Amino acid sequence: MTPSTLLPRSRGRVVWGTFWRMTLILLIGVLALPISHGEAMTTVDPTGPGSAAVAVRLLVDILLGLAAIVLYPFRHRAPLVIILVIVGVSSISSLAAGAALFGLISIATRRRWQEIGVVAVVYAAAQVVGERYFPSADPLPLWQSAVFVAVIVGLLVVTGMYIGGRRQLHRTLVEKAESDRREHRALLEQARVSERARIAREMHDVLAHRLSLVALHAGVLESRTDLTPELQQSTAGVVRENAHLALTELREVLGVLREQGSALPDSSAATQQTRPQPTLANLTDLLEDSTTAGTPATLEVPASVAAAVPLLTDATSRHLYRIIQEGLTNARKHAPGQAVAVRIAGEPGARLTVSLTNAVPGLDRTPPVGPPTSGLGLTGLTERVRLAGGELTAGPDARGGFTLQAWVPWTP
Repeated sequence: MTPSTLLPRSRGRVVWGTFWRMTLILLIGVLALPISHGEAMTTVDPTGPGSAAVAVRLLVDILLGLAAIVLYPFRHRAPLVIILVIVGVSSISSLAAGAALFGLISIATRRRWQEIGVVAVVYAAAQVVGERYFPSADPLPLWQSAVFVAVIVGLLVVTGMYIGGRRQLHRTLVEKAESDRREHRALLEQARVSERARIAREMHDVLAHRLSLVALHAGVLESRTDLTPELQQSTAGVVRENAHLALTELREVLGVLREQGSALPDSSAATQQTRPQPTLANLTDLLEDSTTAGTPATLEVPASVAAAVPLLTDATSRHLYRIIQEGLTNARKHAPGQAVAVRIAGEPGARLTVSLTNAVPGLDRTPPVGPPTSGLGLTGLTERVRLAGGELTAGPDARGGFTLQAWVPWTP
């Protein structure tokens, strides 16, 4: 990214900047013109032969000075060459004095020592030559002229470098501000992506369990023709209840997201009361639902862990609930009818571990009727556990079954 793209200048600012510089350059040249030629014009007889030489010298001075002034605005196209020409012309054209002065300052703003050195030497030489070129009644000694010119050159170079430093600082600040804006936009986009992923995980965790129950019982109603009216009614009731719960939980998640996403939530959203997200306190209901759906689940928790479970943070308790919920859903999809052993263990200050183990049905068994698998359940669960600072593994175990095991930090 170039500075010109970082510092867009309006046409009005460009015109004004050129105008005031050119005005000051012309004013300096006009003031220098009578000073340089004044003595010659007052001492030479207008009717004498020397007057023609004075007139020619004055005309050359004006023409060269105007050329230098016209050339100055184009200095950005070839800074070193154009400014050297202007400075060289100023040695015999007092009208070009202002253009040479501004040219030296302009080249110094570039803060390139080789360019500054070349132009400064040429400028100093041009001033010394100019003092000898224009006649004077009391000329300064050469060494005094050299010292005076050196001081002037030094002041002009320091002024130009100061201006260049200010411009560089401004460009740096603009670049930093632009970089900060880009970084801020990147962080916002990353936050949006992370939030979308979190929403996707939460939606999956909330709905997958309920919808798998609905699909399973709806499949039973569709495939079983020998059910008694009582069983049909009971199964239809399970479908209706879980569909209602799925809709309720979906509405709750969307309500929470709506409140988080709006800066000024409306009164209905602000007053809407939603149930808290499930934690291990709801684990008994989850296991009962799984058993009712045909996937028996048993829970094993050491006494020391059971006593500390109520003291877990809501986030940790919710993570464990989601792990168990997804594990039961996964077992119901891929190993229907197989019992699942759930075990929670751990030690405060170290790790809290949860494992789910179930047998794997034979390959010749007819696949269950149910919803198509997304393949994202364990992936989202792995990401959830990773973000919580833990790790999740899932796969066949040594006894021929399937084990899902995860651990999260247990902060006392």
